[in-house]
Order: sequence, then structure tokens, then C-alpha cells
Amino acid sequence: MRKIGILLVVMSMLACNTPEVLVLPTLHGAHELNDNYTYDDLMQIAKAFDPDVIGVEIRPVDMEMNSDSLDKFYPIEMINIRDSFPGKVTGIDFYSESSEQIPVHRDMFTDTASEMGKLKKLQNDMKKDPVLMSRFESSGLPEIYEAQKKMALNSSANDFLKGEYDSLSGRQYSIEDRLYKNTFYEDYSRFNNKRDLQITQNALELIRRNSSKKILILVGANHRNRLMDSLQNKKIKIISDLRFMKK
Repeated sequence: MRKIGILLVVMSMLACNTPEVLVLPTLHGAHELNDNYTYDDLMQIAKAFDPDVIGVEIRPVDMEMNSDSLDKFYPIEMINIRDSFPGKVTGIDFYSESSEQIPVHRDMFTDTASEMGKLKKLQNDMKKDPVLMSRFESSGLPEIYEAQKKMALNSSANDFLKGEYDSLSGRQYSIEDRLYKNTFYEDYSRFNNKRDLQITQNALELIRRNSSKKILILVGANHRNRLMDSLQNKKIKIISDLRFMKK
């Protein structure tokens, strides 16, 4: 009996040190068009979850910028959450090593001498390349993008937590990697992969530093699948639905 009692105490201690994590996908501008998942819905979910710590898709270097400056570069829901939960929010976004300590500004995306400017030009060049566009049309990506768009315009937050959109994103990245491999545009998929990896690492580090707390991670829906994959098999209580909203 004494051994059972000790085991129960140990299990209780381990449970107390297990973070409770909700990775909530956001839709950026599509929140304005989706009546089932509005900006207000997102805010109500965040408040009902009542997190101790929040990670948002804003780079750490930009976290102290005023809202009027930030909204030119970041999704409005990330800024609203930052402003609504003072003292609880950490930035987990990432662009590149070369810009990591440089506050965001317009020239970062328009100057083709900068890494981000080169990427922006690359995206524009891709759309004008008839050979690439022909391969794109038969790749399966248009159908995936259409399915993602349909969900972004119609699905609820709870729908997004079920994993269907995550599966679409996983297929999207896999096809893009094959489509752009060994082409002039390979840097595009390389950038996306590296950014997602760093966002995931930043989120995992935030969770590690807050091992006994309730943590909310907000990322764009297309970033969620890789983060969720990384959270599997870890001693983390992952929130997979919004039943807590009924309390």
C-alpha cells in the first residue's frame, strides 16, 4: 500500500509539471470573411483558455513596436493578442538569420539586395515562368490551395483543430519541395522549411521554459502541421478541441 501511495504522489507531481498546450491556428485576413471563425471568436477562445503564457507569430525583435507600425507587417490577430494579454506574450516568428536582430521595415521586403527582398522577387518571377506554371497546374497544388481556401472561409476554430487542414499543409509542402527541387526557385521552399522549423523550435523552447503552465501558441494555419508533429510523443497535454469554452 505504501508503494502505491508513493507512486500516486510521483504521478501527481509529474502531472503538475506537464504543460497544457493549445496550438490555435489563425487565418490572418480570412477572419474578416469567415463568419464561423472571426477575430472576435479567436479572442474569446484565448480568454476562455486563460493561458499563463502565449506565443505569437511576431518576431522577438519586433515585439515592442507600437501597433500602428506592426500592422503593416503582421496579422492583426497577433497584434490584438499581444496588446490584450500584457506580460504574457512572447514572439516566436522568424524570417532569416541575417535579419533576426533588425526591426521590421518596408525596405526589408522591397530591397532586392536583402534576403527577404530576393525572396519576394523570386515569388514574382515564379508566377511569370510558363514552364514552372505548367508543372504547377498538374502538380496537385491548385486543388490543395482550393481546399485550404474553402476551409479558411468556412470552417470553425474547432474544425481546424481536427487536423484536416494540417494534412493539407503537409501535402502542400511535400509537393512544393518536389516541384522546386533543383530549380532556380528552390530557395522558396528552402525558406519556408527553415522558417517553419525555427517557429517550431521557438515554440518548443517556450513550452520547455514553462513546463508546468497553460500555454497558448498562435500560428498561421499553414504553420501548424509541423509544430503539431513536433509536439507528438512529448510529455505535453495537447488540447485538441474547445470543450473548455463550455465551462
